[in-house]
Amino acid sequence: MNYQIRVPPFGRFLDQLNAAGLETRTARGFWGGVTPTGEIIVTTWIDQNLGQGRFAIWRPRTNHGGLKTAWEVGNIHVGTEVRVILVRNRGPVPDDDEAVRSVADAALLPGKWRVVKMGDGHECDAAIEPMPQNNLDLISQ
Repeated sequence: MNYQIRVPPFGRFLDQLNAAGLETRTARGFWGGVTPTGEIIVTTWIDQNLGQGRFAIWRPRTNHGGLKTAWEVGNIHVGTEVRVILVRNRGPVPDDDEAVRSVADAALLPGKWRVVKMGDGHECDAAIEPMPQNNLDLISQ
């Protein structure tokens, strides 16, 4: 089954973080976070599509927004509901997995997503997919 995800217009990463409910004046060092109401926000690179509507997410190295703590205490596990910000790389995607990447722009994806698989840190730290109620935003072809 092939999936098509409707992506809203891309804009500034900081604007998308704020629209998701994260309180920050800068996007520097942020890869998501935990909102004041406890909602977990994650980011995924547009080129980290794992197929079948799934995307890879990674544990951040810093704790901007509290996302690293959410990983450390086990709040991110199979079944966890998250909101997702899709980010695009500035310039070509580096071939080296350890290369430093820079965000060009971002889009807050509609609806809720869920963690469906925990990774080993090679392909990803976890895989996410849209929740079934996102059926208006996820078109099966």
